Amino acid sequence: MADPRHASLEKLRELYRSRAAAFRQELIPYFRYVLQSGFGLLLSAIGITLITGYIRLLNDPGDWPSDIVGTVVLLLIALYAPLRTYFQPADTVFVVPLEKEALAAVVLPKARRAMLASALRMLAAFAVFAPLYSQAAPTAEAAAGRPLPLLGLAFALVGAWNAHAAWNERRLASGAWRVGLRAARFAAVALVAAGLLLRPFVPALAFAVLCAAVLYALARLQTRHALPWDRLIAEEAAARRRWLRFLSWFVDVPSETSRPARRGWIAWTADRLPWRRDSAWTFLYAKTLLRSDTFGAFWRWNAVLIVILAMAKQPLLDAIAFAIAVFVGGLQLTELGRTRFAENAAVVPLRPERRLRAVAGVTRAAGLVAATLLWLAAALPERPLRPGPWLIGLAAALLWTGWLLPRRASRGLDDDEDDD
Repeated sequence: MADPRHASLEKLRELYRSRAAAFRQELIPYFRYVLQSGFGLLLSAIGITLITGYIRLLNDPGDWPSDIVGTVVLLLIALYAPLRTYFQPADTVFVVPLEKEALAAVVLPKARRAMLASALRMLAAFAVFAPLYSQAAPTAEAAAGRPLPLLGLAFALVGAWNAHAAWNERRLASGAWRVGLRAARFAAVALVAAGLLLRPFVPALAFAVLCAAVLYALARLQTRHALPWDRLIAEEAAARRRWLRFLSWFVDVPSETSRPARRGWIAWTADRLPWRRDSAWTFLYAKTLLRSDTFGAFWRWNAVLIVILAMAKQPLLDAIAFAIAVFVGGLQLTELGRTRFAENAAVVPLRPERRLRAVAGVTRAAGLVAATLLWLAAALPERPLRPGPWLIGLAAALLWTGWLLPRRASRGLDDDEDDD
């Protein structure tokens, strides 16, 4: 007779394998439209540009800021530690009695694979960065004083530790401790990456071990869930929304219910709109954008690119990153044109013809502000500034965000109303 626990493990594995397969089968058909839109050609062009730029840097790295760029890139790659479990809200009813089995059959194997994947990502990133690290003036002396294979292994271990620490943070019962330890981990990884690249190798490695031990002890001292159902379910729902939101830039896909965020640091700007009937739709769409998942992804994307642009200080890299930042950020904003309100909103005494103008206006305002900030971060650090190319880039960005994007966002709403 088969072991009941073994049978339960196999059933759980099969359940979550089927969910993963169903998710892939749901999304894969949409990628045909993504490629047809020209996005694939854009990615190919970006890849070719990056490869040619990398080859040029290898031939003459000069004073390229390998210390800053290497630290930032390795930090971002290390902090990326996703954990897809495919948990659903119904699991808290039907699968909770099998919590130990779910932990053993689903979560822990995925956590170990996440650690391995993070280690391999870090190893691959360092392998690409190592030639520049050895030749560029800011890091050539530091690279000569340490064995590069051991340094690559150290970064692989940093990646695996970061994924393990992220799993421990998910298990914490206290939200405040979870946020605090995550912030401490981000700071620790930044210091460890800079130390391993720039400081004496043995003390830097000892510092990395000390940081990992301290954060691990702090996590162990707090109350933890054996399996954080709510956290994993929320992360799975967020991952699904991100995929669908990306695909919705190119084709209509089923929308997912999103949870509005407070964002008091930016949501107040919508309150400065005049309190008139003519501004009602603008206020509604502005609040919807500022408190939605779309704006969360939009501001994080622009914040990361602004930091990269401010630190790179290389005209070619700045121009490429600026173009990518404006293009992708603008596509995120077009999601506003697919926003649908409750059916009873139609009975509110507002002028329906102003909806298109409101969508276009809010998209235009957000796009122009982001494009201007990105341009300042890309162009101003260059000394001496060559105004000609950068003014042309600014004009193209303002044309894209100030005219083409608003038309695209409002067209989605107009087409939907015509279908109705």
